Amino acid sequence: DSIYSHGAWAAVRGLSFPLLSDFHSKGAVAQLYGVYRENDGFSERALYIIDANGIIRWSHVSPYLHHVPDIYELFAALDALNQPASVAA
Repeated sequence: DSIYSHGAWAAVRGLSFPLLSDFHSKGAVAQLYGVYRENDGFSERALYIIDANGIIRWSHVSPYLHHVPDIYELFAALDALNQPASVAA
C-alpha cells in the first residue's frame, strides 16, 4: 500500500514502529520476498518482523488478499521476540 495508507493504518492502531511501503518502485521488495503477484501488479498481503540484524523473525502471508491479520497476533509476535531466550538445563 501507499505511504499514506500505511500512515493512516498505523495511526489508527497506535503503531510507532516503521512500516515499509513498497508502492513505488512497484513491488521491488515484494519481489525479493517472493510475494509479488506479477499478473495482478501488486503483492500478497504480507507482514514481516525483521530484527536489527536484518533477520526475519516472524512472517505472515495472508491466505486471502483482503485479509488483515489480527493486530494482537502481531503484538504477540513482537512480545515473544522481546522475551529473553530460555536456557535448557
